[in-house]
Amino acid sequence: MNRKSIKKIMLFLLAFMLVFPVYSAGKAQTVQAASLKAPKLVSAVRVNKTVKFTWKKSTGASGYYVYRKVGSSSWKKLATVRGGSKTSYVDKKVVSGKTYYYTVKAYKGRKTSSYNKTGKKIVYKVPAAKPAAAKATIENTASAYTIEADVNLSGSGTGYHAKLVAVTPTSAISFGIQYDQYARAPYTGKTMFMVENVRSNNPGGQDYYWVKQGATRKTYHLMLAVEKNGTCKCYIDGKLVKTVKNKNLANQTLYLRVEGSARKKGDSVNAVFSNIKLKAKTYSPDTVWGTYAFITNRGMKADVSSFSALGKIAIKGTIKGISSSQDWDSAYDKVSGIIQFT
Repeated sequence: MNRKSIKKIMLFLLAFMLVFPVYSAGKAQTVQAASLKAPKLVSAVRVNKTVKFTWKKSTGASGYYVYRKVGSSSWKKLATVRGGSKTSYVDKKVVSGKTYYYTVKAYKGRKTSSYNKTGKKIVYKVPAAKPAAAKATIENTASAYTIEADVNLSGSGTGYHAKLVAVTPTSAISFGIQYDQYARAPYTGKTMFMVENVRSNNPGGQDYYWVKQGATRKTYHLMLAVEKNGTCKCYIDGKLVKTVKNKNLANQTLYLRVEGSARKKGDSVNAVFSNIKLKAKTYSPDTVWGTYAFITNRGMKADVSSFSALGKIAIKGTIKGISSSQDWDSAYDKVSGIIQFT
């Protein structure tokens, strides 16, 4: 074979080698693109303050390109989701009241699938927040008699309390906060909000209700409201926590009080009532109330000097003058400082 023939053969082989790989690669790419199907769209839904867009897995995909358009605008790439098994994306950059469309392409290497040109539509709107329930106050709560105040209790010894009270000569309702080392289980040694419903002063004429646990040296806004029919409602920070009925308070003239007491000799109390508001049949912030002190223990003192200007009264002291065997159960009329409003 001469040199000229060899050269022709070599040129033919070289041309074949150059053409065949291009043809083969092109064929492989065509097969790959054809097998990567457009993901089927599932949903676009609001989740709190985001939109969650989901689709179905595309076989053979390495990941997905997520697209979004706002209103009638054009599609814009929003994110790349890596991983063929991942089928959702959370869009956090959304504005309430706008209309969004979402679609997705699958990809593998440099190749991408076709896509749903319509997309999933959502009119994204965050529901308006529900207004907080109005707190009960002396102004907006129906009652015949009401007393409300910010109450702070501290003390030392085996027991002490601070109470809001509504009374007749023979019956009463009180609501306040109390610490008692000897309270019945499971309230023993705890600071509790407590209701005392005195149907009469006779033995067995009192009912006690421990409402919830509180804390000393912390200020709570308490309110005691008595309706004309003797229904008594107790509130903590504007929320109703207990309702009881005392028929002996129905259709009666009630006297409103604040009270600070300690349990036994040597125990002390510091009961501070501030922002006191009072209602007898009708409420007016301009009503001028006076005070009258019932100090049943010589160790107790009441400071009413700030009542007119600030609605503040402090009752504090250490129990004196009773025997070591007496306490606020057996000698309840000897352990208190009481301010009655007139």
